[in-house]
Amino acid sequence: MQIRALREDELNEHAELIYVSYSHERDLEPGSMLTHRDWWLQSIGSNPYYEPEQTRVMEMDGRLVSSVTCFHRPTHVSGHEVKAACIGSVCTHPDYRRRGLAREVLQEAVDWMIEEDYQWSFLYGKYEVYGGSGWENLSSWNTIADLRLRDGCGCGVTMRRAEPVEDAPLLAEMHTAFNRRLTGPTVRTEEYWRRRVLSPKPWAPAPVYEIAVLDDRPIGYLCMEGAQVREIAWVDDPRPLIATVLERAGSEPAQFGFSLPELTAALRDVSAIPTQSECYEEPGGVRLQESYRGLWRHHAPDPPTNLPSDTVLLLQFMRENNYVMWPPDRA
Repeated sequence: MQIRALREDELNEHAELIYVSYSHERDLEPGSMLTHRDWWLQSIGSNPYYEPEQTRVMEMDGRLVSSVTCFHRPTHVSGHEVKAACIGSVCTHPDYRRRGLAREVLQEAVDWMIEEDYQWSFLYGKYEVYGGSGWENLSSWNTIADLRLRDGCGCGVTMRRAEPVEDAPLLAEMHTAFNRRLTGPTVRTEEYWRRRVLSPKPWAPAPVYEIAVLDDRPIGYLCMEGAQVREIAWVDDPRPLIATVLERAGSEPAQFGFSLPELTAALRDVSAIPTQSECYEEPGGVRLQESYRGLWRHHAPDPPTNLPSDTVLLLQFMRENNYVMWPPDRA
């Protein structure tokens, strides 16, 4: 038995291990990601940060039997860039389960991340599975806005669909300007935008990102499904873009997967003042909703002075600094 880095010439073998492990004895929905035998290859092919050494594998009986991938996720943290990893593609071949092999690979992956100077890692899974290995639950607030748009707000804003090639530089520029002051978002290059965020997959169409324009000037971008804001960024004044969100949400509460002071202030400024009867009968308003943000583990034995020094302090740090992560960056 050996635990080591995946080799370049083993990508296809590993993709088959992933496919068999994830599809074994499962009733999969037709057309879903897991029904595609090459879904893992497709996923890493769209990830410009991926290198085979990020995948830690166990070799036994001359074959790959278990693996863990530490996807590189350079992270914005209050004006700094931090080396972090997203744990994914954890699997064990059905013939080798119930031996604790994945836990062994996971521990080797932690040792590797420490050697490679990763500050922390996160994953989306069950605490019952990963809590014993040191990952702890993080939650932060979503913002739910049940408001009516004030007359005249948002006038003059036009939205156009972003093009993967032509608009990648603009999106990357706006993303960096908006997110570098936050805590949690992944650092995105133009290539990351083109290959990972804006490209379709065989099992899913590309998400629709729109660029907001006011007075012939881009003022931000928006990705919205129904009344749910999947991602947003504004250049200077958030109010025109937030007004667009409320307008599109219509009678449904607008749902933001994060909480920021400037978001609350913008919602106040663009919303209508309700009548007295509305205040009593249908008050609406803004509420914060606790939401699961994955499991996190601190790794760095000697972190920089501006960063937390253990997992408990990491969770507190993320929560106090209004942690934000956009859906395309999770795994």
